Parts: sequence; structure tokens; C-alpha cells
Amino acid sequence: MLFHLGKSKKSTLIGSTLVAAVALIAAMIAMPWDLEISQWVRLKHIPGDLRRFIHLMEIFAHTLGCVMILSTLLWIDQRNRSKLWKAAMFVLTCGLLANLAKYLIPRRRPSTYDREPWSWLNPDRDPDSVFVSSWDAWGSPLTESWFNESIRSFPSGHTATAVAMAIGLTYVYPKGKPLFLFMATVAALQRLIAGAHYLSDILVSIPLTLLVALAWAILPERESSTAYEEKTGPLMNTHER
Repeated sequence: MLFHLGKSKKSTLIGSTLVAAVALIAAMIAMPWDLEISQWVRLKHIPGDLRRFIHLMEIFAHTLGCVMILSTLLWIDQRNRSKLWKAAMFVLTCGLLANLAKYLIPRRRPSTYDREPWSWLNPDRDPDSVFVSSWDAWGSPLTESWFNESIRSFPSGHTATAVAMAIGLTYVYPKGKPLFLFMATVAALQRLIAGAHYLSDILVSIPLTLLVALAWAILPERESSTAYEEKTGPLMNTHER
């Protein structure tokens, strides 16, 4: 199986459903406060080396970074090449679906509000200025240019890709699971610190990737079943024996 959260198919289904549900609930709770959370995180002082490390971890979520990582593994690890190709196709699928989703409903990125005194967290805010809420960041579906990246905040394509990388690489290298999950978490945090996405954008990307992973996990079983029937013929019914 490409994706697993437990020792059996049942435990995987239950575990992934719980993770997806918790992420969705957390996203709904965070959504009304997205602007405040974004600015609060970005106003926090992060030591220089730690900040640089967090920003460098974007390579685990960026398209070109993922291509470099997976291409290198495909080149040097011939033994697992078949699994790596499956992992690469899975990552590509999750990234494409997340980017397609963000084109449906426009949402201004947090960084586009940096020059506006919108929040009570902003010490320079004019008390008489109009308060901008998190709901004002949303636009009407299919009304904005597909090429305007400043309004492509929801969901986070980087986070979906990073989670997919963690799942895909765990499929190939199970012992590296803690490291891959750590890298995906830091990559998601980088999107929040950089002002590229809101917390709800990041959280919604997790169940999106998990749904694709669960669907993908069924495919190898079907392929193996089909291959078995081609070799041995269809299984006989009880009355044919």
C-alpha cells in the first residue's frame, strides 16, 4: 500500500479519517481569525539561523525542489525505482489537485495586507481606519484572473505537496517516516511565516492529500488482483468446484 497509518486497512481508514476530521475542524475554527493569526506569527521574533532553516525547508514543498529530490533518488536508488515512480506520480497528483482547487475560489494572500493597518495587532494602526476581517479576503468563484498569484491562497499547494512527499517517501523508506513528517511540518510552517498562506489554507490541504492517498492506496491491490487473474484465470465460484 502506498499509504498507511496503521497495521491494517481498517486502522488506516480510521486513522486517516480522524486526522482529516481534526484538520478540517481546526481549519474552520481558525478561519475567522486567519488574518490575526498570520500577523501574530509573522511578528514573532525567530532567531536568524532557525528562520533560515525554516525557509530552506520550502524545498520539500516546492515543485522544483521535489523534482530534484525525487530525480536524485530515482538516479541513485535503482532497487526502489518502481516505488519511487509511484511516489512521484502521487506527489504530482496531489500538487495538481491543490493548485486546481485554488483557482476555483479567489482568496487574497496574507502578504497583500501588509501595507494596510487592518489589525489590532498592528501597533501603527489608525484607530479610525476601517477594520478588515478575515472574511474580506475571499472573492467570488471564478471571477479573478487565473494568473494573479496574489489571490491564490486557498488551499496551500506547497503544504499538499509536502504532505504528499512525506507519505510517498514513507512508502519507499518506512524507517524515515518521522523525518519526512518533520520536514513536511516545517515546510507548512514556512508558508505561514512567509505570509503566503493562512493557517486554514494549510490545514485544509492535509485532508485533501489524505483523500488522494486513500484512493491511491486501493490501486496496487486492484493491479495485483488483475495480474493474478491473468496468470491463473478468474476465481471459480463455489458451485463450479
